[in-house]
Amino acid sequence: MTGRTVNHRGGRWPGIPGFSLVELLVALAIAAFAIAGALTLCIKAHDLQAALDSQARLQETARYALAIVETDLRMAGFWGLTSEPAVVIANTSLGFPAKCGGATWVMSTARFIDGSNNTYLAAPNCPAVSGTAKPGADVLIVRRASGQRVIPQRPSVTAANRNRVMIVTNHARGEIFVPQDIANTIPPGYATADIAGEPPLADTRALSVTAYYVSSNSSVATGYPSLRRKTLIAGPDIGDEEVVAGVEDLQFQVGVDTNDDASVDLFVNAGAVPDGAVPLCVRLWLRVRAQERDNAYRDDRSVSYADHTSPASGDAFRRLLITKTVQLRSAAS
Repeated sequence: MTGRTVNHRGGRWPGIPGFSLVELLVALAIAAFAIAGALTLCIKAHDLQAALDSQARLQETARYALAIVETDLRMAGFWGLTSEPAVVIANTSLGFPAKCGGATWVMSTARFIDGSNNTYLAAPNCPAVSGTAKPGADVLIVRRASGQRVIPQRPSVTAANRNRVMIVTNHARGEIFVPQDIANTIPPGYATADIAGEPPLADTRALSVTAYYVSSNSSVATGYPSLRRKTLIAGPDIGDEEVVAGVEDLQFQVGVDTNDDASVDLFVNAGAVPDGAVPLCVRLWLRVRAQERDNAYRDDRSVSYADHTSPASGDAFRRLLITKTVQLRSAAS
């Protein structure tokens, strides 16, 4: 025989030459500890990777939401060839549905930065979509002309824009109108053609009024919040669309010039801009929340920003707060 079996009572394990039972048990225990340690490291590495992935998704959501709102904000108060909202009037035939304040929704050009503080809009026939509005969040309203001019300037308005709210301006005044209300033309008194090689004498654009708010639900899941916006659409009417899921709070303050020196003198909440003050910038806060729970994480810190405090939720959702001050390009023109 090439192998031999030592009697178990002699201290050797049958069929395994050279190892005692104690030695084998010690080896198994060491192997078990090594495997347990490796599994623990794998689990921790997985948890760490999951946390990093969650943070990356939060940052991606926050950057996207901020980019959308910032692009709109920078053009707040832009009307075309005139920079004075006080000279922008409504055409006498302007028609607009009784939603979110009706004609006031489109005609409040002096309030090119508008909204409500820590509450949803009080205007009738203006419900939040996809669940109720998130309690405590601000609503930010931006009014401006579209960044794209209707070219060339002409007396009639193309079919695609006839049922939209439009604004026509020259260097002295501006007028808001719906083409279909006035035989699909622009209001009288504005140049109806461009002169080759010369700056335009009149400028026709679509009007943009957008209200950003936070809804309790989203297209992703019930109970998972989203940033939404109401905006002017063809009809004319007010549409409502989801910007991005995952935003659970929006706060903003307006930096205003109160003494006409083209610099910010103070920051105020929505609805608190002093009479005669000129908005120069908007300080914006967005708070985003992860969709999935992280059982290794606990939200146990309250966070204060703007005039708002978000208490510690005690849940296992990761959150990220970002802030940025956005300069208004047309405010000091």
